[in-house]
Amino acid sequence: MKKKLVYSTFILLSISVIAKFLSFFVRILLARHLSSDAMNLYTLASPSMVMIITLAQMGIPTALSKLLAQSNNNSTFIKTSVFISIINNIFLTIFFFINITFLSNHILKQPLTLPVLYMLFPLIPLVSISGILKGYLFGNQQPIPATLCQIFEELFRILFLIFMFSLKQTLTCTFMAQIAMLSVSIGELCSILYMLFYIIKNKHNPLFAFSQNHYPHSFSKLLSISIPITGSKLIGSLTYFLEPIVMVYGLTTQQIHIVTDSYTKLHAFVLPLITMPSFLTIALSNFLLPTFTYYYTHNSYKQANRMFNFIILCCFFIGFSCSIICFFYHNQIMMFFYHSSKGAILLKQLAIPFIIYALQPPLSNMLHAMSCSKYVIYDTLIGSIIRIICLFLIAPLNPSYALPFSIIIGMIATTFLYIIHLYYAFKKN
Repeated sequence: MKKKLVYSTFILLSISVIAKFLSFFVRILLARHLSSDAMNLYTLASPSMVMIITLAQMGIPTALSKLLAQSNNNSTFIKTSVFISIINNIFLTIFFFINITFLSNHILKQPLTLPVLYMLFPLIPLVSISGILKGYLFGNQQPIPATLCQIFEELFRILFLIFMFSLKQTLTCTFMAQIAMLSVSIGELCSILYMLFYIIKNKHNPLFAFSQNHYPHSFSKLLSISIPITGSKLIGSLTYFLEPIVMVYGLTTQQIHIVTDSYTKLHAFVLPLITMPSFLTIALSNFLLPTFTYYYTHNSYKQANRMFNFIILCCFFIGFSCSIICFFYHNQIMMFFYHSSKGAILLKQLAIPFIIYALQPPLSNMLHAMSCSKYVIYDTLIGSIIRIICLFLIAPLNPSYALPFSIIIGMIATTFLYIIHLYYAFKKN
């Protein structure tokens, strides 16, 4: 049993690593083939995409997987999830359709983002269906196919982009940005098809075998889990969504152009590289978390403290090593991945501060393990508010470096709040 658990964990980690590299390859593909104007449009529309995904899924995948794992009757919770998703999708689509022009022209102040934002409409039902299927698979102890679908998603997205970019001589910058946004929906569709094929092929506990039994409180049970999850995810999504809005507020046309270029340089080129080690620190902290939790819940606080120090040191070493490489070889790294030195100086400037970023996954996981989950939400919210306030104050003074500086301040604030709450949690014991 133990060997099977280790084997499954290794397979899941391997799939996650492959999916992460494929996702990064998508970013490389976009950076190499999109023009500067097309990349600006796609990057400005991306926060809206993240917000749409968060609102469309509404925490249902996690809630469904938890309830299915606890229940012998799948049908009620699946039907409830589908019903809630349909209603949510209808209202979200109508709301987005009514406000899309206002979002493009007056909030983002980039009318050319309008056709790119229209590419988000097919994504609303697709991410909902994908989320329900993943929740179903996880809830029925099928984590490998639920994780493997990410590889299919990224792989078909890459194939779609390669095919469309081969026609780029006939494409405008707006249409190329639309293709980049549409590729997300293509990936989700292929992910759905793979999961459906797996569920139909493996007929045990079939998805559509609905029974006549009903839980009178299925709606309240599902929403009691999904709504807090949505609230937690909304903090990050809303911060990301507000960034371009706050940046351009009250700026002149010339300043908006400078800020947009800086925003694209940061989010499209620098951040994907500098946050790449996070998938290692997340995987490592998730892998070692059960051991820490075991020691902590069994009052073996010295062993828990040693495990905590070991996890922190490992994650710090990973973050430190990658940051040092980015600091000294920033030009070479940018040329290797993107065939462009655009953003190289910014990569060097952010390399050392982002060592702290590697500590966030283990710190937040430790707080969850010590039953201090509420502090993770509070600290993340405070850090996000500080980030937005700094951006609002600095953007008119220094448009180019307002966003990088505000991200660093928010990151430092969140990390140190995690450390403070962990210190008091350990001190209590």
